[in-house]
Amino acid sequence: MRLLVLSQIADWDFGPRVKAGGHEIVAWVRPTWTRGERYSEGAQALRTTFRTIFSGPEPIRAIPTKFDTWTWLEREKIPRIPCPNVNAPKFIEYVKGLNIDLIVSSIFPQILKAAILRTPRLGAINCHPSLLPRYAGPQPEFWMLKNGEALAGITVHMMTEGIDAGDIVAQQELIVGEHENIGQLVQRQHHAAARLLTETVNAMAQGTIERKPQDLVERSYFGKRKATDIMVDWNGSAKQILNLLRALQPYEPVTASLNGHTIKIYEAKLQEGAASGGVPGQIMAKQPGKLLVQTGKGYLEIQSYEITPFHGWINRLLQKVLVPSVGYRFDLFPKASGPTPQSTS
Repeated sequence: MRLLVLSQIADWDFGPRVKAGGHEIVAWVRPTWTRGERYSEGAQALRTTFRTIFSGPEPIRAIPTKFDTWTWLEREKIPRIPCPNVNAPKFIEYVKGLNIDLIVSSIFPQILKAAILRTPRLGAINCHPSLLPRYAGPQPEFWMLKNGEALAGITVHMMTEGIDAGDIVAQQELIVGEHENIGQLVQRQHHAAARLLTETVNAMAQGTIERKPQDLVERSYFGKRKATDIMVDWNGSAKQILNLLRALQPYEPVTASLNGHTIKIYEAKLQEGAASGGVPGQIMAKQPGKLLVQTGKGYLEIQSYEITPFHGWINRLLQKVLVPSVGYRFDLFPKASGPTPQSTS
């Protein structure tokens, strides 16, 4: 079959898998095609030294890639099409000229409307990173980890104008590791999606696909996260705060406020212990670079943090001055409004 792929995933071996099944990707679409900064080993060393001397921010820690989609597309000479609006009449006319059988989508930030959905001979399929009908909507991985779900998954469904609402054609469950963070989970989901989408494309080519309407009674929808959704709620349990950290790591810290200063927490762990009379948010112990904080249930041992806007060795010096002593309390933020699911029909 002739396929048009809509995806922003960079670490994803769907291409070679579907090609091995005898199918052809005629073009690959993203809103923009920007490779990002690429540095030689020597240039990277200079940047690291510069950041160390001038106290650059805590570096983003990357998950090692398993497959380079960009390099594969270059090698296969598959057209990379930038498209800020897939519903634009000009783009729809372009797609009609490709004579495609199927649109395959996974992690693409635009909603496809009727005109583009009707263009392929067999319609369009999408792989959503949750077990639909639960956790429909954007950023389901964040919400699943924040909510402490032990089970995640992926769902291939027919695309309709409704968001994540089309018939289910394939699903796969994924057990969430106790300490797994969002970077690790997303990578597993993407590679599972490559396999499941390939199986679905093969089944559609053979005419053996089975469609199952979604049970709207079971549907839950989570919207885009807000700034308050990544702030620590000290009234919650230490486990809930760690779940929030897992939902952001290794890319972002959680944020808290102490004595009017914004604190970015990069690493923390749960510490057991009997209640000692502290209140949620209270600092129970302090060591260089570490804090032990009482929560609504249990203690949170903060192992790596920064006081914004300071970084590096300057930050470590200022921690001694700006972080109050034992007994002081973190500022309490109001509970985030984002994690409450919305029932949709």
